[in-house]
Amino acid sequence: MKISTTIGVLLTVTSSVFASAEYKLRQVGALNTEEYRVYLENENGIPISPFHDVPLHPDPENTTVYNMIVEIPRWKNAKLEINRESNFNHIFHDSNENGLRYISNIFPSKGYPANYGSIPQTWEDPNVPHPDIGTKGGDNDPVDVLDIGQQVGYPGQVKQIKLLGGLLMIDDGETDWKLIGIDINDERAPNLNDINDVDSEVLNFIKHWLTVYKVPQGKSENEFGYDGEFQDSERIQELMDETHSYWEALVNGTTKSEISTVNLNIKGSPNNVGPSSKEIKKVPKGEKLRPDAPVPDETQEWSFV
Repeated sequence: MKISTTIGVLLTVTSSVFASAEYKLRQVGALNTEEYRVYLENENGIPISPFHDVPLHPDPENTTVYNMIVEIPRWKNAKLEINRESNFNHIFHDSNENGLRYISNIFPSKGYPANYGSIPQTWEDPNVPHPDIGTKGGDNDPVDVLDIGQQVGYPGQVKQIKLLGGLLMIDDGETDWKLIGIDINDERAPNLNDINDVDSEVLNFIKHWLTVYKVPQGKSENEFGYDGEFQDSERIQELMDETHSYWEALVNGTTKSEISTVNLNIKGSPNNVGPSSKEIKKVPKGEKLRPDAPVPDETQEWSFV
């Protein structure tokens, strides 16, 4: 039934923290400013890394459910990302020479068409070309995912999702997978187990959006491997195993990178720190929430591409 929807060092994750994990957020600065930061905290208010400390699976005995870090909520335009180079990998508002980055509205959508984020403890290794497509390597980020559930998320939210499939996007010659998932708490989740269970109109729109979303900024359309065909959930399970192994090599120091691997929970990793460490103490204190700063007028306009 189709449903429409709008290695080296031994590493041990301290699973007791996540048996009934409760995550908190620490915000610094107002949204839509260069000062904006969102840090993830554990249930004790200690900063942790959304990249490294949140486990791949919320329950290691159930490998069909994955954690997802929401970076950009559905309908929002601000280009929020996990900071790879900073300790504990906070979420920030990306910028370029023109200032803060905002995604254009691709008609008929407003901002991102789904909750957009990444799968923790995965990494698209830039040193590993794709064997089938011939990319020069991964894009150096955790694997991206779009949650097509009904609930609108918020930056830093840790969702539990099922992975249904994905597209292999090629971005400047790099492997940049875009996965499709659904929140396990969504009422339609029991009926969605593979990419073929999702209505074709939904998939066609997401593929079109991913193809053209950079065009209004003067860039070319994105290209895709596998002739632009969505890969199924079985292939994505394999991808998770691959990219988790790349992350393990990163966090245990086997693969050298400029990425910060400072973490609280990966025992045995060279950059594992304690709750009283200097790295923890350097994380800014949370502030009283400020109103969001105004957004540029163009974030209210549609692009017809």
